[in-house]
Amino acid sequence: MKYLLTGNEMAQADRLTSDVIGIPSIVLMERAALSVYEEIVKRTAQDARVTILAGPGNNGADGLAVGRLLTDNGYDVQYLLLSAKTPPAGSSALTQQMILQAYGAALCAWNREAMYEFRPDVIVDALFGTGLARALSGTAADIVEAVNEYRDRTGCMVVGLDIPSGISSETGEVLGCAFRCDLTVTFAYYKRGHFFYPGSTYCGETILRQIGIHDRSFACEGGQRPEMIMLEHADVARRIAHRDGGGNKGTFGKILIVAGSYAMCGAALLSAEAAMRSGAGMVKIFTREENRVIIQETLPEAMLSVYSALPDAADARREEEDRIRGSLYRDLEWADAVVIGPAIGRGREAEVMLDALLRFVSADEKGEIRANEKRRKPLRGIVIDADALRLIASGERADALMQKRDPETACILTPHLAEFADLVHKTVAEAGRERIPLLRQLADRYQCTVIGKDARTLIVSKGVREITMITNGNSGMATAGSGDVLTGITAAMLMAVTGSESRGHRAAQAAAYIHAEAGDACKRRMGERAMLAGDLIRAEESVFHAIESAGL
Repeated sequence: MKYLLTGNEMAQADRLTSDVIGIPSIVLMERAALSVYEEIVKRTAQDARVTILAGPGNNGADGLAVGRLLTDNGYDVQYLLLSAKTPPAGSSALTQQMILQAYGAALCAWNREAMYEFRPDVIVDALFGTGLARALSGTAADIVEAVNEYRDRTGCMVVGLDIPSGISSETGEVLGCAFRCDLTVTFAYYKRGHFFYPGSTYCGETILRQIGIHDRSFACEGGQRPEMIMLEHADVARRIAHRDGGGNKGTFGKILIVAGSYAMCGAALLSAEAAMRSGAGMVKIFTREENRVIIQETLPEAMLSVYSALPDAADARREEEDRIRGSLYRDLEWADAVVIGPAIGRGREAEVMLDALLRFVSADEKGEIRANEKRRKPLRGIVIDADALRLIASGERADALMQKRDPETACILTPHLAEFADLVHKTVAEAGRERIPLLRQLADRYQCTVIGKDARTLIVSKGVREITMITNGNSGMATAGSGDVLTGITAAMLMAVTGSESRGHRAAQAAAYIHAEAGDACKRRMGERAMLAGDLIRAEESVFHAIESAGL
């Protein structure tokens, strides 16, 4: 597990390391400069010309120290400053400038013509770093424009220190304009902006280097652990229980997939097969009668329950609705975990099925399951996706039932950004801008876990402080059916994760990571453009092998 820090969290860690632990900031600065120097030397010849663009703060001081180390190694280095003003007394920037003046180095204010005349092979962006919170303007914006133009024209390498200047370390958004870097060397911890888009595309290759700031700084008085994490293979391995060698198909979980409507059986098949390939012992699909033949021919390992279309006549319609409820209740009694939503539509049939499930897992004011729907044990969890999410967003009854859910039944919502916007009653643009607080509001409202799907998926749960960002995966996964695969994996993980506390959160973490890692396995094999949702299921084999190996 790795932390993903905001600029403020990084500043806190830096300060506590110096002020409380006692490692001088100049030592941390020299180690940061050395790490950048080493990465540049790996990639360039010794006769390369390097331009250092230095701002007035600590990031600029880091850049000046990088230039000094390159000068010591024989590189031809040009120093261009954002401002000709003398830095404040006692500042790191002044210290580094005085060292370079003792070297006899020329420190000049920014000049576009001077940079073009020097013809650098490498440009080091050391203007602002992670502390920037406003749009670049004036001279800083002029520098960014000139450097990006020069890079496009000459192919020179642009190296960012910590994060490209102009990129928000918290959101990844472009603050007016930003350097397009080929390499970003970040210190101690990754920042959120390295992974959120569009910031990720401005970073180029991102290298994490340790400089002496460690987790112990968060344990100091006044410190607090960062809120956001990213996962690695070993983290997922720890969340998944070892399979019982003496188990049977019942041991490994019975999953009901309520999916598919008329001429829409693909979602049901993808979800069901993904659950099976993720270790579920038994899977049953609850779907429209018209899907029976193709499902039985395509996935004979799955069990099947079907319902018929609702007739037009009112009495017959009510009778058929009762039959759907009765059949679904019997299957819910059988199941350990349930998926509902993929391609069920938003008509009356879908409303009946969602209402039946939510009544089945709802509790009265005393927290007891309603007597007429009592079951032998609570469902381990439910996964709600796609059309079911839209029905919850638009229906007062579904919303009320969601808030009365039996607390023993974990609930995981898997909305993409448009579905999420509907659930929180915002525009897509608003939902994107306010994503983290709105995810928290949604998780709190329904006492659930939310897998907020997007180019970077975020996982938020009621009662869990940490936010998980899924940093693996790729654009090839943006294809029809990919979300249906995730729902199946998620249901299987509800049966696979260890323990009972925060089950939904840990199942969501494991599922989203496995899903994304399968996407990366497909990318390595076939590239991003040729990927289909079914390929993700076939890639699970190699993903589980890797995760199990990491857990040994």
